[in-house]
Amino acid sequence: MAQPTGEEQEALMRAISGSSDKGSRVTLIGLATNIFLTFVKGIAGYLLSSASLLADAGHSLSDLVADFVTLFCWRWSRRPKNKDYPFGYGKYESVGSLVVAFLLLSGGSGIAFHSYRSFLPIISTWFPNHLDLTKISSSSHHPTHSHNLSESSDIRASYFALLSILAKEYLYRMTYKVGKSENSNVLIANALHHRSDAWSSLVALIAIVGSSLGYKILDPIGGFIVSSMILKGCYSIGKRSFEDLLDKRTDLSFDHDIENLIIDGINQLDSTRLNLSIDSIRHLKIGPDLLVFVEVYVTYADDPKKDNQIMFSSNQWIFVQQMLSRLIFKEKKSVKEVFVKFKLKHQS
Repeated sequence: MAQPTGEEQEALMRAISGSSDKGSRVTLIGLATNIFLTFVKGIAGYLLSSASLLADAGHSLSDLVADFVTLFCWRWSRRPKNKDYPFGYGKYESVGSLVVAFLLLSGGSGIAFHSYRSFLPIISTWFPNHLDLTKISSSSHHPTHSHNLSESSDIRASYFALLSILAKEYLYRMTYKVGKSENSNVLIANALHHRSDAWSSLVALIAIVGSSLGYKILDPIGGFIVSSMILKGCYSIGKRSFEDLLDKRTDLSFDHDIENLIIDGINQLDSTRLNLSIDSIRHLKIGPDLLVFVEVYVTYADDPKKDNQIMFSSNQWIFVQQMLSRLIFKEKKSVKEVFVKFKLKHQS
């Protein structure tokens, strides 16, 4: 794996030390919480001999990767544009979201496989005279959230799983709120990752309580349900991030809003001197920012040299361009740049 450059390491250190912005601050809170939960659940799982709690502690430890990815991509994407990146670094958000989606895929698949392995011994008890499926289960060596210890029926282990659920759900709500206010896909992706962690802790809670009550089947059933929810979130995040990286046009309502604004602007102009119409509207998403590209037809008569509107001075056309841009900036705060292009069109 390629080592990060000095500039990238410096950016990550600035993100860790300089937490004045909301995105860095909420991610650092999540980072600290994951460290705390890893320590508490690990100690409690060891003392109470709870395999589910130990597995959940290991999951919290792996969550630190998502926090570091989010922190780095958030800070890097906010860097100003330069000659090498004329549209800025906003695409780092999409890359970070895609990485978080892969982490969700790993977590959801791990829970699903663990649930599968937990379910095999239960099936074997239903069919004692047939193949011992537990041997098949134990022969698998895939990385999962599997329980490597015999599950304890100590109900006290459930308290720590419940603590993890509450903490991660709170982190989800807090991070999602900041992500929406900052229009940040990578923060929203990390928020959904926090919620997936809450769901994985729910699986641990179900396993602990089910074991104490003698209903071990609750563990795999809950695991299958939770893994499907996590994988659904993974698909949603991954699809959106991939489409952003490929600049797919996804928000048709946004283009429709821009069209209405342009039409309102054209109507404010002197229609006796200008005959303008919209040719095309496109927008490009660069992280939290949007770039808008508008092409406007200038309809002229048979002889464009005799048409008054074609004889407009360059300053007058710049005024029209700036007026249309201001209308968009006023109504759409996420738009950072507007490009207006005028095209001649013969009047039929």
